[in-house]
Amino acid sequence: MIQAQTIKYSPYLTSNEVNQMVTVTPKAIETIKAILAEEKKNEPIRIFFGGQSCSGPAYMMGFDKLTENDVEIKVDGFTLIHEKSLEENLKDAVVDSVETPQGPGVVIRVKSTGDSCSGGCAGCH
Repeated sequence: MIQAQTIKYSPYLTSNEVNQMVTVTPKAIETIKAILAEEKKNEPIRIFFGGQSCSGPAYMMGFDKLTENDVEIKVDGFTLIHEKSLEENLKDAVVDSVETPQGPGVVIRVKSTGDSCSGGCAGCH
């Protein structure tokens, strides 16, 4: 079982990291903290399966409450959560900051399954 304290702050590692699960980049930490301050929120941020895209599974984030079926990841002043059932899918996932036309945001990148097209869109065929 992966413990919440094993979060990895990319690109730096700490000595207590054994089972890395999710990497949160320093820029993503800044962006998330800014969003939390702007939204005046102190709730956990859930990582969840958002559906299948042309390049594989897509994961999203949103404010939510912790449940008994969740893994809790404490990160520099905020908490990420996800269902225990997603542990294998989120192995080596990276939460990173992105700039969009609407402003700064975060994206979750997961390890590629090696298949560049899941067959979910016509543009892949």
